[in-house]
Amino acid sequence: MKNFYLILLILALYVFSGCQMNERRIREIVREELTEAAKRSAITDAYTVGPYSPAQRVGNFLFVSGQIALNQHTGVLENKDIETETRQALDNLMMILRNAGYDSSDVIATTVYLKDIKDYTKMNTMYGGYFEEGNYPARATVQVAALPRDARVEISAIAYKFK
Repeated sequence: MKNFYLILLILALYVFSGCQMNERRIREIVREELTEAAKRSAITDAYTVGPYSPAQRVGNFLFVSGQIALNQHTGVLENKDIETETRQALDNLMMILRNAGYDSSDVIATTVYLKDIKDYTKMNTMYGGYFEEGNYPARATVQVAALPRDARVEISAIAYKFK
C-alpha cells in the first residue's frame, strides 16, 4: 500500500506541480517500487520437521507455515492435552512472527487444522488469548484425518506489516 501511495504522489507531482519528470523516469520509479514490494525471503530460524521454510516474507506480507506443538529446544511434541498443544503451536507461531519483526496484531488470517473437531472449544479458548480482542484475524478451522507427528492441532498464518 505504501508503494501505491508513493506512486500516486510521484504522479501528482508530475501532473500538478509542473515537474519536468519524463514518462520514462516515472516508469523506472514505478518498476523499482514494484520490484521492492515483490522481494521474497525465507525466514529459517525455527525447528521444522521437513524441507520447508518456517515462513516466507514477500513484500510486507509474511506467510507462516503450519506450526504444531514441537518444543523448539528439544524437537519433542508437547502433547499432554489439546490446550498444551494449542499453546505450544501458538508460541511457535508467535516466535516466528517476532523473529521476522511482526507481532500478533499484524496477523490478518489463520488456518487451524484439528485432528478432532470436538477439540474446537478448548482450542478456541487458548487461541483467543493470543490475539487482541476486537482485532482477531480471519480464521478457518477444519478437521483433518492426520497431522505431522500425530499432532492434534496445526496453525498457519498470514501477516501484513505496514511499514
